[in-house]
Amino acid sequence: MNSAISAIDDTDRALVHALQLAPRASWERLAPVLGARPETLARRWERLTSAGEAWITGLGLRTGALSPCMAWVEVMCEPGASPAVGAALVEDAHTMGVEHTTGGRELLVFVAVPDLHTLYRYLYFRVQLIPGVTGTRSSMVTAVHIAPDRWRLDQLTPAQSDLLTGRTRRAAGPLVPTAGVVAAMPMEDRLLVLALAGDARRTVASLARESGMSESTVRRRLARLEAGQSLRYSCSMASALSGWPVSATLWAEVPEYEVAGCAAVASGLRETRTCMSVSGPWNFIISARLRSVEGLSRYTADLSRRLPGLRITDTAVALHVRKSEAQELDQLGRRLRTVRPDIWQDPAPHA
Repeated sequence: MNSAISAIDDTDRALVHALQLAPRASWERLAPVLGARPETLARRWERLTSAGEAWITGLGLRTGALSPCMAWVEVMCEPGASPAVGAALVEDAHTMGVEHTTGGRELLVFVAVPDLHTLYRYLYFRVQLIPGVTGTRSSMVTAVHIAPDRWRLDQLTPAQSDLLTGRTRRAAGPLVPTAGVVAAMPMEDRLLVLALAGDARRTVASLARESGMSESTVRRRLARLEAGQSLRYSCSMASALSGWPVSATLWAEVPEYEVAGCAAVASGLRETRTCMSVSGPWNFIISARLRSVEGLSRYTADLSRRLPGLRITDTAVALHVRKSEAQELDQLGRRLRTVRPDIWQDPAPHA
């Protein structure tokens, strides 16, 4: 048995689940929920993060009041070229995710840029000029129904989750994002947001020192960005250690008038990690975390049974997730490093 895997226990997974619910909560706040001393939790988290087995990412990709321009990009490569192409794409600030997949494409890449013109420059003056790339196919994201930061390990009991979040438990139902006013991101907030990409639990004092702001200014800006959902936190655990080691992507067609209902039903399935509307020959993309490859057929069957109007047109299993939410990963899904997600930089400065 892999020694790294055997060292992970249910308390570690419960800690990750708690931080998925409250990413910047103090150890003192988490201690009574998890039944452990604050210093014990701090030591566990230090061990997990030092080994790349868990981490918390902070992402804020807005440009002013505008959402980022996002796309799923399928990359086709010459025989034997996909490892080198994947390594090149991992280095780009504009790629949030890079996967080697099964199916009709060698690589599946999730891209975020400020606007359509930057996406054009990235695709035609960067991606398509990488040696070994033979073609690309892009699907623009037109709506995000479920974002990856909503996926949970579900290690805590409902009572523990409610205690941590302060919620009163109501009748169970699908978790669907609610509409609200999203805060704009001024240009001066970008450096603050980028500083949280590798470690979203950084202290206000360290952020103030790095940014040159006062601590009160940092607190005020963080509170505004968090409240307006311009800054989102995502706590992750290495896939091989989480109990959900398989990543899969599904392309589907859904009647436009059924999109909201399909998103609500898909979000109620345990495996669903993201759900987005896209442009192209299909209009729906779902990504899922599975306990095994065999679980893909059960998941697609469950989706089809619950959603008669949804027609799955293609599926792909990730052979190797090289990058996720701006983090470079190894073959077990452990974090190697953060690739600074400065999506506002020119992706092809010499073009």
